[in-house]
Amino acid sequence: MRKEWREYHSENGEIWEIFANTADHEHPEDLISNSGSHAIMRKYMETSDYVQVTIIPCARITDGITKREGKEKYFRLKINLLNGEPWFGISGNFFDKEEVLKLASLFTGLTQKQAERVWVTKKLGNFNTNRLDL
Repeated sequence: MRKEWREYHSENGEIWEIFANTADHEHPEDLISNSGSHAIMRKYMETSDYVQVTIIPCARITDGITKREGKEKYFRLKINLLNGEPWFGISGNFFDKEEVLKLASLFTGLTQKQAERVWVTKKLGNFNTNRLDL
């Protein structure tokens, strides 16, 4: 889903932002600051090609009857773009909390090309697939 930043300014000098899907309509409450001032100016800004980093829990119900859980202490890493391009990576391996946090920090603040190089170097998996062969 393509995202955008919406920045609003009031006559009193207040500034607020909304991070929204580009397809979402503006709501009347978006035009009012937390203190009740109305926006007199707004600006819509596209996102760039910096990656979004997501930590996905691997926890799952392994037995529907007993509701037994499995892999609750493990996580996968996902990187994707906010500008609408259909590009993403989900780590083929899962990691414990400390490991996935270290990996996530490697991608924070990177562009798509930079993130691709790190992803390949760390052998984290393929791009643009939800299939994770074990």
